[in-house]
Amino acid sequence: MNYFDIKKIKKEIITIDPKKWWGDDFDVRFFLISKIIKFENKKILDAGGSIGIILSNMNQNNKKINLDISFEDLLISKNQNKKNIENICASMTNLPFREKYFDYVIAADILEYAKENDLNNKESKYGFVSINKTVNEMYRVVKEKGTVFFTTPNNEYYKTEKLTYNELKNSIKLYFPEFKIFFFNTYPKLHEKYRKLNMANTIPKLLSKIKKRESIINSLCKRKSQNNYSVSFYVEASKTIQ
Repeated sequence: MNYFDIKKIKKEIITIDPKKWWGDDFDVRFFLISKIIKFENKKILDAGGSIGIILSNMNQNNKKINLDISFEDLLISKNQNKKNIENICASMTNLPFREKYFDYVIAADILEYAKENDLNNKESKYGFVSINKTVNEMYRVVKEKGTVFFTTPNNEYYKTEKLTYNELKNSIKLYFPEFKIFFFNTYPKLHEKYRKLNMANTIPKLLSKIKKRESIINSLCKRKSQNNYSVSFYVEASKTIQ
Protein backbone atom coordinates (compact mmCIF):
# COMPACT_ATOMS: atom_id res chain seq x y z
CA MET A 1 0.00 0.00 0.00
CA ASN A 2 1.57 3.29 -1.13
CA TYR A 3 -1.49 5.54 -1.15
CA PHE A 4 -4.04 6.73 1.34
CA ASP A 5 -7.78 7.21 0.96
CA ILE A 6 -9.34 9.78 3.30
CA LYS A 7 -12.90 8.58 2.77
CA LYS A 8 -11.89 4.97 3.45
CA ILE A 9 -10.06 5.88 6.66
CA LYS A 10 -12.95 8.02 7.89
CA LYS A 11 -15.42 5.21 7.20
CA GLU A 12 -13.13 2.77 9.02
CA ILE A 13 -13.02 4.94 12.15
CA ILE A 14 -16.76 5.60 12.23
CA THR A 15 -17.57 1.94 11.62
CA ILE A 16 -15.32 0.78 14.46
CA ASP A 17 -16.21 3.51 16.97
CA PRO A 18 -17.83 6.85 15.98
CA LYS A 19 -16.55 8.45 19.20
CA LYS A 20 -13.01 8.05 17.88
CA TRP A 21 -13.63 10.04 14.70
CA TRP A 22 -11.14 12.92 14.45
CA GLY A 23 -13.95 15.36 13.61
CA ASP A 24 -12.30 16.92 10.56
CA ASP A 25 -11.95 15.61 7.00
CA PHE A 26 -8.73 17.61 6.82
CA ASP A 27 -7.16 16.61 10.12
CA VAL A 28 -3.36 16.75 10.36
CA ARG A 29 -3.28 12.99 11.00
CA PHE A 30 -4.29 12.42 7.40
CA PHE A 31 -1.17 14.30 6.36
CA LEU A 32 0.88 12.18 8.75
CA ILE A 33 -0.49 9.00 7.16
CA SER A 34 0.39 10.30 3.70
CA LYS A 35 4.03 10.67 4.81
CA ILE A 36 4.47 7.29 6.49
CA ILE A 37 2.29 4.99 4.43
CA LYS A 38 5.14 4.12 2.07
CA PHE A 39 7.31 2.56 4.79
CA GLU A 40 8.07 -1.14 4.40
CA ASN A 41 9.84 -3.72 6.56
CA LYS A 42 10.33 -1.30 9.46
CA LYS A 43 9.73 -1.42 13.20
CA ILE A 44 7.10 1.20 13.97
CA LEU A 45 5.61 2.31 17.27
CA ASP A 46 2.40 4.32 17.49
CA ALA A 47 2.47 5.76 21.01
CA GLY A 48 -1.04 6.67 22.07
CA GLY A 49 -2.38 4.88 19.02
CA SER A 50 -5.84 4.27 20.52
CA ILE A 51 -7.86 1.88 18.28
CA GLY A 52 -4.97 1.44 15.84
CA ILE A 53 -6.26 3.36 12.83
CA ILE A 54 -2.93 4.80 11.69
CA LEU A 55 -1.07 1.49 11.87
CA SER A 56 -3.90 -0.41 10.20
CA ASN A 57 -3.35 1.73 7.11
CA MET A 58 0.34 0.89 6.82
CA ASN A 59 2.01 -1.99 4.99
CA GLN A 60 1.54 -5.37 6.64
CA ASN A 61 5.22 -6.24 6.24
CA ASN A 62 6.12 -3.69 8.93
CA LYS A 63 6.43 -4.71 12.58
CA LYS A 64 3.70 -2.52 14.05
CA ILE A 65 3.16 -1.89 17.75
CA ASN A 66 0.15 0.05 18.99
CA LEU A 67 0.65 1.40 22.53
CA ASP A 68 -2.02 3.09 24.61
CA ILE A 69 -3.00 3.54 28.24
CA SER A 70 -6.62 2.60 27.46
CA PHE A 71 -7.16 -1.15 27.65
CA GLU A 72 -10.61 -0.66 26.09
CA ASP A 73 -9.15 1.03 23.00
CA LEU A 74 -6.50 -1.66 22.66
CA LEU A 75 -9.15 -4.36 22.83
CA ILE A 76 -11.02 -2.66 19.98
CA SER A 77 -7.77 -2.49 18.02
CA LYS A 78 -7.11 -6.18 18.62
CA ASN A 79 -10.61 -7.23 17.59
CA GLN A 80 -10.88 -5.00 14.53
CA ASN A 81 -7.41 -4.81 13.05
CA LYS A 82 -6.15 -8.12 11.69
CA LYS A 83 -3.10 -6.62 10.04
CA ASN A 84 -0.07 -7.62 12.06
CA ILE A 85 -0.57 -5.13 14.90
CA GLU A 86 0.69 -5.90 18.40
CA ASN A 87 -1.22 -4.03 21.11
CA ILE A 88 0.48 -3.03 24.37
CA CYS A 89 -1.04 -1.25 27.37
CA ALA A 90 1.48 1.23 28.80
CA SER A 91 2.14 4.91 29.41
CA MET A 92 3.75 7.23 26.86
CA THR A 93 6.01 8.55 29.65
CA ASN A 94 7.45 5.10 30.38
CA LEU A 95 7.75 3.04 27.22
CA PRO A 96 8.43 -0.68 27.84
CA PHE A 97 11.04 -1.05 25.09
CA ARG A 98 14.81 -1.13 24.94
CA GLU A 99 16.83 1.74 23.56
CA LYS A 100 17.11 2.26 19.80
CA TYR A 101 14.52 -0.38 18.95
CA PHE A 102 12.22 1.36 16.46
CA ASP A 103 12.90 2.76 13.02
CA TYR A 104 10.00 5.17 13.40
CA VAL A 105 7.84 6.40 16.26
CA ILE A 106 4.45 8.05 15.82
CA ALA A 107 3.15 10.45 18.47
CA ALA A 108 -0.10 11.69 16.94
CA ASP A 109 -2.05 14.18 19.04
CA ILE A 110 -0.79 13.01 22.43
CA LEU A 111 1.45 15.84 23.66
CA GLU A 112 -1.59 17.97 24.49
CA TYR A 113 -2.67 15.27 26.96
CA ALA A 114 0.77 15.35 28.52
CA LYS A 115 0.43 19.13 28.95
CA GLU A 116 -3.01 18.69 30.48
CA ASN A 117 -1.51 16.26 32.96
CA ASP A 118 1.23 18.75 33.80
CA LEU A 119 -1.23 21.58 34.35
CA ASN A 120 -3.15 19.38 36.79
CA ASN A 121 0.01 18.24 38.54
CA LYS A 122 1.86 20.13 41.26
CA GLU A 123 5.14 19.21 39.55
CA SER A 124 4.19 21.50 36.65
CA LYS A 125 5.78 24.39 38.52
CA TYR A 126 9.10 22.80 37.56
CA GLY A 127 8.18 22.80 33.89
CA PHE A 128 6.27 20.44 31.64
CA VAL A 129 7.43 17.21 33.22
CA SER A 130 5.07 14.86 31.35
CA ILE A 131 5.73 16.48 27.98
CA ASN A 132 9.48 16.25 28.45
CA LYS A 133 9.30 12.64 29.67
CA THR A 134 7.22 11.72 26.63
CA VAL A 135 9.61 13.34 24.15
CA ASN A 136 12.59 11.83 25.98
CA GLU A 137 11.08 8.35 25.75
CA MET A 138 10.47 8.77 22.03
CA TYR A 139 14.10 9.75 21.61
CA ARG A 140 15.28 6.81 23.70
CA VAL A 141 13.46 4.07 21.79
CA VAL A 142 14.05 5.31 18.24
CA LYS A 143 17.12 4.10 16.37
CA GLU A 144 20.02 6.27 15.36
CA LYS A 145 19.01 8.12 12.19
CA GLY A 146 15.40 7.19 13.02
CA THR A 147 12.53 9.66 13.01
CA VAL A 148 9.74 10.55 15.41
CA PHE A 149 6.58 12.06 13.94
CA PHE A 150 4.62 14.38 16.20
CA THR A 151 1.27 16.05 15.60
CA THR A 152 -0.53 18.24 18.10
CA PRO A 153 -3.11 21.06 18.07
CA ASN A 154 -1.81 24.63 17.98
CA ASN A 155 -2.98 26.83 20.84
CA GLU A 156 -2.89 29.88 18.56
CA TYR A 157 -6.00 28.42 16.95
CA TYR A 158 -7.75 26.87 19.94
CA LYS A 159 -6.97 29.55 22.55
CA THR A 160 -7.29 27.00 25.37
CA GLU A 161 -4.48 24.97 26.94
CA LYS A 162 -2.98 23.29 23.89
CA LEU A 163 0.73 23.64 23.15
CA THR A 164 2.13 26.90 21.85
CA TYR A 165 4.86 26.98 19.22
CA ASN A 166 7.54 27.80 21.78
CA GLU A 167 6.39 25.11 24.21
CA LEU A 168 6.55 22.51 21.45
CA LYS A 169 9.89 23.70 20.09
CA ASN A 170 11.55 23.94 23.49
CA SER A 171 10.42 20.45 24.54
CA ILE A 172 11.61 18.80 21.34
CA LYS A 173 14.96 20.56 21.15
CA LEU A 174 15.86 19.28 24.63
CA TYR A 175 16.43 15.86 23.05
CA PHE A 176 16.42 16.16 19.27
CA PRO A 177 19.14 18.35 17.75
CA GLU A 178 17.51 17.98 14.34
CA PHE A 179 13.81 18.63 13.85
CA LYS A 180 11.40 20.50 11.60
CA ILE A 181 8.12 22.03 12.77
CA PHE A 182 5.45 22.55 10.13
CA PHE A 183 2.23 24.53 10.38
CA PHE A 184 -0.83 22.61 9.24
CA ASN A 185 -3.82 24.59 7.94
CA THR A 186 -2.97 28.27 8.29
CA TYR A 187 -6.32 29.59 7.05
CA PRO A 188 -7.64 32.14 9.56
CA LYS A 189 -10.50 31.84 12.00
CA LEU A 190 -12.21 35.21 11.60
CA HIS A 191 -14.78 34.74 14.33
CA GLU A 192 -14.89 32.52 17.39
CA LYS A 193 -18.65 32.02 17.30
CA TYR A 194 -19.70 31.85 13.63
CA ARG A 195 -18.36 28.72 11.90
CA LYS A 196 -19.02 30.15 8.44
CA LEU A 197 -16.32 32.73 9.15
CA ASN A 198 -13.82 30.02 10.06
CA MET A 199 -11.76 29.84 6.88
CA ALA A 200 -9.79 26.90 8.28
CA ASN A 201 -12.97 24.84 7.97
CA THR A 202 -14.71 26.33 4.97
CA ILE A 203 -11.88 26.80 2.45
CA PRO A 204 -10.65 23.15 2.46
CA LYS A 205 -14.26 21.97 2.12
CA LEU A 206 -14.86 24.30 -0.83
CA LEU A 207 -11.63 23.23 -2.48
CA SER A 208 -12.64 19.57 -2.11
CA LYS A 209 -15.43 20.18 -4.61
CA ILE A 210 -12.89 20.75 -7.38
CA LYS A 211 -9.77 18.95 -6.10
CA LYS A 212 -8.97 15.60 -4.56
CA ARG A 213 -8.94 15.65 -0.77
CA GLU A 214 -5.51 14.05 -0.71
CA SER A 215 -3.98 16.92 -2.70
CA ILE A 216 -5.66 19.48 -0.43
CA ILE A 217 -4.27 17.72 2.64
CA ASN A 218 -0.74 17.97 1.25
CA SER A 219 -1.17 21.65 0.36
CA LEU A 220 -2.19 22.56 3.91
CA CYS A 221 1.25 21.89 5.39
CA LYS A 222 3.48 24.98 5.50
CA ARG A 223 7.03 25.58 6.72
CA LYS A 224 6.28 29.12 7.89
CA SER A 225 3.27 30.93 9.29
CA GLN A 226 2.60 34.46 10.43
CA ASN A 227 2.60 34.69 14.23
CA ASN A 228 3.12 30.89 14.36
CA TYR A 229 -0.58 30.43 13.65
CA SER A 230 -2.14 27.18 12.38
CA VAL A 231 -4.76 24.65 13.37
CA SER A 232 -2.13 22.01 14.16
CA PHE A 233 1.58 21.30 14.19
CA TYR A 234 3.33 18.53 12.26
CA VAL A 235 6.88 17.67 13.36
CA GLU A 236 9.63 15.42 12.06
CA ALA A 237 12.37 14.92 14.64
CA SER A 238 15.48 12.96 13.67
CA LYS A 239 17.89 11.20 15.99
CA THR A 240 21.50 11.91 15.13
CA ILE A 241 24.35 9.51 15.83
CA GLN A 242 26.10 10.20 19.13
